[in-house]
Amino acid sequence: PSRAVYCTRTSAPPITTSHAMSCVSVFSAASRVAPSSRVANKRASVVVPTRAARVHVVAAVDLNAVTVADTKDRFIRAYPYPIPSVWSVAVQELLVTQHFVRYSTKYSYSKISSLGFVSVFDQLFEGFPSDEEKEKIFKSFVEALSEDPVAVRADAAALAVFAEGAGSVDGIAANELFAATKALNEAKKFAYSRYDAVGLFRMLELAGAAEPSALETLANASGIPLKKINGDLGMYKMLLSRMAAAKELSAEIYEREKRKDAERVAKKAEKAAAAEKEA
Repeated sequence: PSRAVYCTRTSAPPITTSHAMSCVSVFSAASRVAPSSRVANKRASVVVPTRAARVHVVAAVDLNAVTVADTKDRFIRAYPYPIPSVWSVAVQELLVTQHFVRYSTKYSYSKISSLGFVSVFDQLFEGFPSDEEKEKIFKSFVEALSEDPVAVRADAAALAVFAEGAGSVDGIAANELFAATKALNEAKKFAYSRYDAVGLFRMLELAGAAEPSALETLANASGIPLKKINGDLGMYKMLLSRMAAAKELSAEIYEREKRKDAERVAKKAEKAAAAEKEA
């Protein structure tokens, strides 16, 4: 007689992953039935398989109307040119990170964050081969996140001027931006980003407020936890350090290749001169 075969699910992993299935023949299943059961079912020609559990597979989706892929596509369409790898990796990392902040349901535009972003971008792109291309990348980056690059630059510049003239940490904290940010935080309607941390730190730098308690004062004034700010400033410093090392390595490689090119040209000239003498 033909062997009836049925399938049972051997594991129940989380949704969105593939389910491992194994097929068990009727005969192997029957061999594991207790002796008393085998006697009772002795005349049965076929063991009716049990119905396999229905499996519902749900694909993971981005809950945002605009996905990370959309943001990356906007950037690439706006700037479809190769970027040296030293900067390209950092740009992609920052773009993805900021995407999730920008499309958070709590997001609202922040001038403090704008100062932080401009500071990060300008420091990362120090030594970039072309200032004109650097600004094109900045524009493409900001527009990919559905923001206005002109407004971001202008707001960052205005806040920098304010910080320079504030004179002290208390003068900075008196700015209405801090009260507004704290109100949003208390209402749980503030989407914090690492650029907020950098913006606060940059304002203290510009004001010359170097006392250890200065950052804590601004953290309290804005309602942003100091621990979170310190953590992101640490990441920011690591990013700058990593970029500096990458730039140094890139410069060394460039100089080495330049020397090799010069040596090749010199050898070619020597061969040409030798051939000319022989002729």
